[in-house]
Amino acid sequence: MTDAATQNTNVFDAGFRGISPGETLSAVSIRSKNWSPARGDMPLPVLTLDKPALRANTTAFLDYADEAMVLLAPHAKTPMMPVFAKMLIEQGAWGATVANTQQLYTLLAAGITRLVYASPPGGTSGARHLVNALKPFPEAEVFVFLDSVEGVRALHTAMTESSGTRVFGLVELGFGRTGARTLDTAVAIRDAILSTDGKIELAGVATYEAAAVDGCDYRCAFDELFQLVNDAFSVIRDVSERGKNLTITAGGSMYFDEVIARLEPTARQGNARLVLRSGAIFFSDDGLYKRGLEAVSERSSAGRVAESIRPVLSLWAEVISQPEPGLAICGFGMRDAPNDQGMPIIRRAFRDGREIDMASPAPVIEKLNDQHAFVRGSAALRVGDILELGISHPCTALQRWRLVYGINEHGIVDDILTTHFG
Repeated sequence: MTDAATQNTNVFDAGFRGISPGETLSAVSIRSKNWSPARGDMPLPVLTLDKPALRANTTAFLDYADEAMVLLAPHAKTPMMPVFAKMLIEQGAWGATVANTQQLYTLLAAGITRLVYASPPGGTSGARHLVNALKPFPEAEVFVFLDSVEGVRALHTAMTESSGTRVFGLVELGFGRTGARTLDTAVAIRDAILSTDGKIELAGVATYEAAAVDGCDYRCAFDELFQLVNDAFSVIRDVSERGKNLTITAGGSMYFDEVIARLEPTARQGNARLVLRSGAIFFSDDGLYKRGLEAVSERSSAGRVAESIRPVLSLWAEVISQPEPGLAICGFGMRDAPNDQGMPIIRRAFRDGREIDMASPAPVIEKLNDQHAFVRGSAALRVGDILELGISHPCTALQRWRLVYGINEHGIVDDILTTHFG
């Protein structure tokens, strides 16, 4: 998955987590090291990416989308690896999705020319910066969420002051986060876009369904949300040019089956493409997305693909202290692992490179400090043991790492993957 243009030009030293002092390595030269995090060949902690599992997840979900006759613009914010976004497009994805100007510019500069900007850009300042990011890429197709008349006007002003840019406007509907809450607001946004005389082209509707759930029964939330989306699409289609292909886009990682069931019929009847922005699903996890995929398996015929998706990321850390009975301290913390959607879980433990039995029940990570993790029920562990940990929420895991180490089917590091979070 390494970008061929950077395989040998980017070199990394011990200033990066995972590189041994005295080493200077590239994505190519690290292959000769035959490093295994389970053996402690690398300074820990490190974050690894299971490349065979990622390939399998990618193939499974792209094939599913093709069978369901929906398009994918996977959200790039999960790994912020332009090489991954490009790989998905090469394998059939319609485009990619970004959340802010930095992400937009990074992917445009990497040669990705069809993007969904899945956030209102804001007012005068935000709109100006978005347009400035577009200037060097006049051929790009960028679909922008717009959820207020003020936002439309700000974007139109910025575009008027900068010739040569083009934007496709999506009326955003939503509950729980951004998005117009009523059909009247959606109509006002539609009319504001039409008043730009084509500077902003009216292109369809957008939503993010997961924000609408927020602790309530998802079915009730979706009944209300998707009715609003369908109604808004209808009033946009009514004023669009006959035969124009519009866009309906939703999130679609944990609720992709619901999105397709509720929006695909509207898209099919309305000369529209349904675009899912599923991003985290390709990486999955041992917490938030594991539970979400299990729920898909229980409620719908999409269970086959949901059950095939495996966690891709592993965090590796060493037991560095056993200050009292039943407590082990590991050398990682909040700077290395997410805890916004649950604590990491211990998958396996290794001693001298060999997996050991942790007994049952397995030890549990109780809390995290900046650089330390507190493990309870750790009678089987010893100082120096190495833990392979599963995480919950790949987005907030990957953002903590500038380098992620690709491992092969034998658990050996054979790649260095760089993130671009800015």
